[in-house]
Formats: sequence, structure tokens, C-alpha cells
Amino acid sequence: MLDDVLVKTFSHIFDSIEEGVIVTDRHGKIIFYNSEMAKLEELVSENVVGKYLTEVYDAVTSESSEHLTAVLTGEPVLEKNKTYFTNKGKEVNIVASTYPVIENREVIAVYSVCKDITKFKELLTKTMQFQDQIGSDGRQRDNGTRYTFESINFVSSAMQEMVVSAKKAAVADGFILVFGETGTGKELLVQAIHNYSSRKKEPFVAINCAAIPETLLESILFGTAKGAFTGAVESKGLFQQAGNGTLFLDELNSLNSALQAKLLRVLQEKMVRRVGGTMEIPVHCRVISSTNVDPWEAVNNGILRKDLFYRLAVITLYVPPLKDRQEDIEALIHYFMKKYQRIYGLRNVSMNDKLKDVFMRYQWPGNVRELEHIIESAMNMLDGRKVITIDHLPHYLKSKFLRQDGTISEIYKKGSGTLAHVLRETETQVLREALKNHHGNITKAAESIGIARQNLQYRMRKLGIEV
Repeated sequence: MLDDVLVKTFSHIFDSIEEGVIVTDRHGKIIFYNSEMAKLEELVSENVVGKYLTEVYDAVTSESSEHLTAVLTGEPVLEKNKTYFTNKGKEVNIVASTYPVIENREVIAVYSVCKDITKFKELLTKTMQFQDQIGSDGRQRDNGTRYTFESINFVSSAMQEMVVSAKKAAVADGFILVFGETGTGKELLVQAIHNYSSRKKEPFVAINCAAIPETLLESILFGTAKGAFTGAVESKGLFQQAGNGTLFLDELNSLNSALQAKLLRVLQEKMVRRVGGTMEIPVHCRVISSTNVDPWEAVNNGILRKDLFYRLAVITLYVPPLKDRQEDIEALIHYFMKKYQRIYGLRNVSMNDKLKDVFMRYQWPGNVRELEHIIESAMNMLDGRKVITIDHLPHYLKSKFLRQDGTISEIYKKGSGTLAHVLRETETQVLREALKNHHGNITKAAESIGIARQNLQYRMRKLGIEV
């Protein structure tokens, strides 16, 4: 009877704490599952207790289960970061510590104490963003920017020359055209220019011209008059919203010719007319634009109007791709590792020399943005370890770095083709390997690379891949 009282008491205690608790026997069968764990994973305790871990969690195998590892080693697995999805599609971020229960030198049970850090990560990320928005005088910048020239990390002479030119351009206050490959950090540079200029206390307004449907872009840029079309109300366009500040037109080359002509008129006349309106409204903002292709090529190919190019390219700045400034790679690695250690609450994480050497030889088709994404992804895959290796990289990169004999290879050498060609070849190889690893099962292959089955089928047809 005393045992029953103790069991009920401990069950009540574990149901009242804020951490999730799950207990299994030495074979991985769940024998206790508290209410906080059920709440966290959106499962029902009655449907979990009595089942094996491998029956409840799709991602659990005998190799990946901390419980089964504790049974085999008799050692605890402490503070392991885990990210997974519930059966309802909810993302769960936890820190779990797993302990074996040992009697007569034999593991008889294993339990985990799990702390939900989803909200903590969101709060910490927002705090980091808030800190990034704080100027050197300790006051929050409320002009719509996050970056200054101090935010640009580099050691290369090419970037040094570019930054010097950008500071001169900021002071000159003329129109600027920035060009560089996708992911090189063009908006970061433009925000830095704004905050270095005499307009730094005025608004910074940015728009990605490629991300907005053409039917809406004109209204967004110039504003609308009431009744201009069904449901239209009186609204300011971005030229007005920018006031005396800076309007940044990202991916200018994606605008169609008709809209380029209207934009040119606004720049020449320094007046804007709302869609459906008749009144001319003065424009006072500075316009900085960018292209992800060489603007001269865009002009020669008829993508960019020559007269618009001459109007906007009073000053041109070129942001070199990461492959052309390899000395910046190591500096960026240190910066992003430090950044994500702060965000994810990690300490003393390093990268092994072999992987760093591969990073230095990789051509980085996605530039700085790709490097940041890969480091953040690797941080999430550490599983409590302190050294990032090739095993922590995304699958599509790992398959490129590893030969069939397991050695690391040099990839994406200069002169291997255009970015479009490289991306197509990479996508083809990733899809083929995913299909091969899942024996042609399209559903499982799609899940393994994080896309929908229909999306995979479409990409297979586009790339001519057959099962």
C-alpha cells in the first residue's frame, strides 16, 4: 500500500513541475509520461504509455535514442539540444538531460527531463535584433535600419576599398547603384550608407522589386487615390513614406519596361502621381538601387533601360562575391559562430581544421548568406558536442564534400560554369541521392530534403530525373 501511495505522490509531483518528464524501461518502453511533456508534444499520455519510443517518435532509432544510449553505456546524456516536429506539425525546441536508473550495476530504467526553449529562443533572437538596432550612443535607431559600416565584417583589401568608396558615396548624397551576386550583403551595405549620410535621422524604406507582383508594385511605389480601382483607398506610396530619407529599390532589374519608364519620370521630375490620382506630389528622398547582375549586361540585354541606368548610376558600387575574397571567409566564420553561440546559448564551440580547409576552398555560390545559413544549421546539429565537423553540415553540402571513399573533395572550382549551371547540377545530385537513399520512394525522399512530394515530382520532371 505504501508503494501505491509513493507512486501516486511522485506522479502528482511530476505532473506539477514545468519540465517534461518521460521514463522508459531498459527496452525503451514508455512507463511514465507527465502532463507537461504531453502539453509540449501535443500528445495524449494514455496513447503513449505502454508503447516503445520507436512507435511514438518517427525520428527515433536505436542509434539516435538517448534512452537506449544510456542503457548501453550506463552514463547520462546531459543538456542535449533537440529540434523536432510533433504529429500536428508544431516545431519543438528542447534541452533534454537523460539519466539511467541503475540497480545492482544494471540499468533498469531511463528518464529524461526536458525544458521547452522555443519561447526562450524567440525571445533571445528578438533581444539580439533589438541590440543590433542600438546605435553607438545607446539609443535605438528608429529609422528602419539595423546595420552600420561597423556591421560589415571583412579583412580583404577588396572590401576595404569598397567600404571607403561607399563612405564617400554616402556623403555625396547622389543616386547610387549597388550590384553584386545574391547573398553578398547589398542591403546591409545600403543601410550602412544611409546611417553614414546626412539623412541618417530620416526613414529608410526598402522594397525587393522581385518579390512583389507587377500588378501591385506600381501602387506600392507611388500610392493610390481613392476609387482608383475596386476597393482602393487613399494611400501613400513608398516614395512618400521615405520622406527626406532613403528609398532602396532592391533587384531593380526585375522591373518591367513600362514601370521602369514611370520610375524614370518620377526621378527626373522629382514628382510622383498616385495611381488613379491627378495631383503631383513632391519627392524628396534619395534613391539607392541594386541589381544582382552586372548592370551593363542588363542594359545590353534589354533588361534595364539605358536612360534609367544613367539616372540611377551616378555612383556605382560593386560588392565582390565571397569566392573572390577568400581571406574574408575565416573572419565571417568566427563572426557567425560567435553570433549563433549567443543565440542558442552555446559556449566554446569551434570548427575542426579539415572542415575549415574545405570552407576556404569552397566557391560559395550563395555567398555570405549561404555561409551564415550553413553555420546556423551546423550549430543546431551539434547535439551537445563542441566541435563542428562535416557530419553537422546539411545533406546537400555533405554529399558534395564527401567522395564515395569518404574523403573530402574540392568542389565548385572557378570556371566550373555559371551560377545557374552550378545550382542545377547541385539540385540534380541532391535529388538523385535522396531518391537513391530511399530506394525510389518519392514521398520519403521528399521528406528527407524538406520539400513536398508534388514539389519533388515537379523538380524531377524539370531536371529529367527518372526513378
